[in-house]
Amino acid sequence: MKQFLFVILAAVFGMGGSIALTPVYGLAVYYLFSILRPQTLWEWVEVGGLHLDDFQWSFYLAVTTLLTTLAWKIGMWAPTRVATPPWYGNPKFTRSHFLFLAFTAWISLTYVTAVSQTRAWPYFIEYIKIFVMFICAVLVVRTVRDLWIIYYAALIAAVYLGYEVNAYYFFDKKLLLSSRGHGGLDNNGAALILGMSVPMCFFAWEANRHWTRWGFLLLVPMLIHGVLLSFSRGAMLSMLVASGVVWLRCRNKRFVSLIYALLAVMVLIMAGKEIRERFFSIEKHDVDGSAQARLTTWGIAITMANERPLFGFGIRNSNLFTYSYGADMEGRSIHSQYLQTAADSGWVALALYLGLLLSVFVGLSQVRGALSQWNDPDSARVKSLASGLESAIVMFCFGAIFLSLEHFEMPYVMFLLAIQLHAITRAVLSKLDPNSRTKGLPTVHSAPPQVALPASGQGRT
Repeated sequence: MKQFLFVILAAVFGMGGSIALTPVYGLAVYYLFSILRPQTLWEWVEVGGLHLDDFQWSFYLAVTTLLTTLAWKIGMWAPTRVATPPWYGNPKFTRSHFLFLAFTAWISLTYVTAVSQTRAWPYFIEYIKIFVMFICAVLVVRTVRDLWIIYYAALIAAVYLGYEVNAYYFFDKKLLLSSRGHGGLDNNGAALILGMSVPMCFFAWEANRHWTRWGFLLLVPMLIHGVLLSFSRGAMLSMLVASGVVWLRCRNKRFVSLIYALLAVMVLIMAGKEIRERFFSIEKHDVDGSAQARLTTWGIAITMANERPLFGFGIRNSNLFTYSYGADMEGRSIHSQYLQTAADSGWVALALYLGLLLSVFVGLSQVRGALSQWNDPDSARVKSLASGLESAIVMFCFGAIFLSLEHFEMPYVMFLLAIQLHAITRAVLSKLDPNSRTKGLPTVHSAPPQVALPASGQGRT
């Protein structure tokens, strides 16, 4: 009952907020649902003979948000918070925006050229959902406050999933992720959601000054334990890689080093014999069947991409042919986000995707560099936001080496926030110093030292 009520209230809040205030609220709840997947997470919930999956909650949110955005852009309707642009104007497109649009166009083209459009269709629809909402978000997410709203929505969804994973383990003695995955994702993809939320929690703690911020740190052990319970070696290793980025970007390295020492002890306690054996089997890749299957499919993917370098075999069509190329079973996936993209949509699609990732990292680096001369609380929060996004994306990028996750919503949310943060920062700094250079983030030498980067379109908050 309470789960049903939560979904209804969240959907009403998102749709109502989108109409009355800003489509950002609709986007936030849409992304919360896309990560939480309430229809599958709570598939057992029933009220008056109705189940959660009897309603298309995300569809209602998406339509409301898109229509509100369209009405605003053509001048028919202006929700309160988007009626006027921020004081620094609407952020302009960056190279990352254009790379994303190019990747979108190429992926869509490879549906048309697919060997089997029937096979490609359901995956193409998932791509379209991601792309359409991403483009909508680019139009309406115009302030740092908007970024934080979506950041926290994604984090809330991941944290609740972590709670469910731990609750199933402690109360029902069940391994939720390793037994059934999450909302169409296998244990690896679901574990990456939890793992990416660990650095997000840390930098949310760093960005805030209120005493409640300590709650973010208290959530970290639960999330890490959830990753361990998934038995996903890729997610465990990716989390270790991301921890290095967190240490490099954090403000207080001594404190973080102490946290790491405490977490290391806790992990040794939390990780049972099965989990330790699963993780340390990474070094035995030469005798591990799963690792050998990956190496085989990677070689197959390269062969397939070389045969069709421009358009590949079509979205998710490579799975139809991997067995005939030497895979150990029918329908075997490539098990690498990058090589799966190359086999399905050609080397061009992979080049655009890698270019987008590189551009995102460069943009975040430029944000931190441009704000390094400001020490006010608002600018510090923005730098923490950039670091949280960077750490989460690094974890995904590393995990994607071993996993096929092209329809995984969480990283696309992180890409969106990172791209818009770069664009917003450029707009703010250009306004403060209009005579600075136009390419990249302008250096602000003429701005007075007391000028701070506003946290929202309405000035300092």
